[in-house]
Amino acid sequence: MDNNNLADNLKKSVQEVLSKMDFEAQIEIDASQPDFLIANIQSDEAGLLIGQGGENLSALQHIIRIVVNKKRGPDAINFIVDVNSYKTHRLGLLKEMALSLAKEVVDNGQTKILEPMPAYERRTIHLILKEFEGVKTESQGEGQLRKVVIKPSSEAV
Repeated sequence: MDNNNLADNLKKSVQEVLSKMDFEAQIEIDASQPDFLIANIQSDEAGLLIGQGGENLSALQHIIRIVVNKKRGPDAINFIVDVNSYKTHRLGLLKEMALSLAKEVVDNGQTKILEPMPAYERRTIHLILKEFEGVKTESQGEGQLRKVVIKPSSEAV
């Protein structure tokens, strides 16, 4: 199935879920990434859709993923759901923070432990710092308490 058809199917599924939740929104599908689509929901009710720390947005993505996968069967679509570009802005802030903390770790040799965060945010930090000379990253903890640790590469095992 071509990307336009995948995008149309994703957009319809997102609209269906939001309609049943009684939310009015515009949905834009970004197919510019090679490995996944981004369903960006534009809404005046973004605060409710995002929730504290993005909790509602994570739950919304989970629900939409279930709906899409049920319709598509084994031909799953790889996608991310975003609301008013919240995740995009959040990932930009995470990138700035990760680079700043990595520089601190290199400069003073002390390990930095970040606050617990969702898997996609941890993965982003690992990827950002993968090539940063002088530091290594790892995830520690379980479940929702899992966090990224940035440490000097001389301490990494």
